[in-house]
Amino acid sequence: MAEDIQEEVRKIAEKIPGCHFVSLVGYDGITVVQHAIDANFDISLYDAELSSIMLASKEVRTSLSLGNEKELIWLTDNSFFIIQPVGDDFFIYCCLKSAGSNPGVARIELNKAKNTIHKIIYPE
Repeated sequence: MAEDIQEEVRKIAEKIPGCHFVSLVGYDGITVVQHAIDANFDISLYDAELSSIMLASKEVRTSLSLGNEKELIWLTDNSFFIIQPVGDDFFIYCCLKSAGSNPGVARIELNKAKNTIHKIIYPE
């Protein structure tokens, strides 16, 4: 099971132009799997901090009755993040270079892999 998820995450990262890394994380901030392409920093620190953002987002959408979250996009001076929930307990995201990356490809690849990973984590 873990090898299948690791392979999915690797494939996503390698298909996205300008990708620093892709990571699957629990809402508790613990990294499940990650694959780095061009990251000279502690990815696990990013995973933990982004889980805080996802938990805050979960509170806001619940408080305002906004329904299920589909995707969160966050652009900073240095990075472009695309974050998508995988079930109630996990999220997958990619960190792209702020310039020279392809967020469209990233969204497509994350959507495809999210469904595959969901089936692995939550078998019917």
